[in-house]
Amino acid sequence: MRSNIFSIMRRGAATGFLSIGAMSMFAIDMGVVEAVPAFARKYEANCALCHTNVPRLAPFGQQFKENGYQFPGTADGGSQAKRVLDGPQGAVTLDDMSKIMAVRIRADIQRPSFRQETDAMKDDGVREQVGIVAPQIINFYFAGTAKENLGFLLEAEMNSEEEDPGVVFDRAFVTFSNLGKPGLANVQVGTFDPSGLYAFPTHRQQINPIGPKADDTVFPATVNQIPLLPLAFSSKMYGLTRGSALAGQEDFAILPFEPLLYNAPTQTGVSIHGRPGGFGSGFLYQLGMAVNDKANIDGTKENRYDTYIMGRYDFMVGAASSQVSAFYYNAPDAAISTLNMNGTLVYADQATDINRWGIGARAQWDEWDVYATYIADSIDTPTWATGQPGMAANSVWETDGAGFSAEADWRMNANWMLGLRYDWMAPGGLKTLPMGSTLPLNVDASFLAPIVKYYPSPNIGLYARAHVNLESDKKNPIGGGVDEQPATNLQNMLTMGIDMAF
Repeated sequence: MRSNIFSIMRRGAATGFLSIGAMSMFAIDMGVVEAVPAFARKYEANCALCHTNVPRLAPFGQQFKENGYQFPGTADGGSQAKRVLDGPQGAVTLDDMSKIMAVRIRADIQRPSFRQETDAMKDDGVREQVGIVAPQIINFYFAGTAKENLGFLLEAEMNSEEEDPGVVFDRAFVTFSNLGKPGLANVQVGTFDPSGLYAFPTHRQQINPIGPKADDTVFPATVNQIPLLPLAFSSKMYGLTRGSALAGQEDFAILPFEPLLYNAPTQTGVSIHGRPGGFGSGFLYQLGMAVNDKANIDGTKENRYDTYIMGRYDFMVGAASSQVSAFYYNAPDAAISTLNMNGTLVYADQATDINRWGIGARAQWDEWDVYATYIADSIDTPTWATGQPGMAANSVWETDGAGFSAEADWRMNANWMLGLRYDWMAPGGLKTLPMGSTLPLNVDASFLAPIVKYYPSPNIGLYARAHVNLESDKKNPIGGGVDEQPATNLQNMLTMGIDMAF
């Protein structure tokens, strides 16, 4: 089965283009969509005003997003391109539907190649064969301003892949802008991507994520095909679960490849950001809190409150518009170190905090857009309660993991773009099992991904991309070291597809 967190990512990865000039949306499968073309219609602006290569935002587009979907330095949300209806209780301003709604369609043809087709892969139907990812998921985006300094976004999805197809809201938030003085404080409340203001955000990737083929209802999770996404965002930890009460439910096991915390597809909470020096100043701050569930062995439901802080500085270096970012994220009691001892799950005697920090940078000049991020994670060394199987203490754990992702995109002309992304992850968590093989479980992962994209028109993109595994083959210690490691088993993935936005 496909991991639920990546089902969320696939849906969530479809929002960040939020700025003028982006195209309408309608995401299919793992489509990453972040453009609301309604803004282009509302402001009668060209896409290039807010974007370098869609969906990447130019400096103006970033400030448009920061300002609650209003032009930088303005508070025009209540009147720009809207109808004004007078009444006995005052005037009401309304947008036309075309100025707040967007739709996007995406389809892929994928061809994976594996070093080994394991029995689990065969049972799951994973083969070295061409797969057509047809339009099965429809995302509708409603975004704009209700009045001056009050912005909103709603993402509705209809997913025919679910057992009970229906329409749900994956993202929903409001933004209160320019509190105190212009640019000083902007408050975002609801369900959103915390990293949207970071130099290398979770969304707005040129190379859209491809989801895993995995079963995370069991432990250890069966990973038949790892996902393809910026590895810096990954959890990077082997041997973690969310608690025994979730056994048999999706997301019980925390996959070492799933995006997490500050880089999760969505978090529910509140975030405040702004520029103390006002619009045009270089420094941007962000403070936030996300509400999640603690990892509890006894099954009790209890909220945990994650906190994060981010700082970004924008500056010019020659002709390049540049920025550097740094963040820190703390998730208390977010996971439990877990072992499978001959079919019996053994849990550490207490939940562990997960701490994450990262640095990122970006530069844009002429036809180039280059960006990179390094993100590190840490957990506590697990201890095992008295009465648990004695061999548990013989397991070896590494408390630190790190990942790095970098991408360069070159817009050759109005129709062609070439891009290249590099991803690397050195995971932590469970390194060797308490008994049996001494082969390491938490092996490195790295991929190189070129992309060629052709735009017959600004709202249609045809692309070809590949993901090439740079690691040599390594055996998985689980099962006696017979099967290939999931991180090294996927040798390459070739993909051709189309993006259409209306």
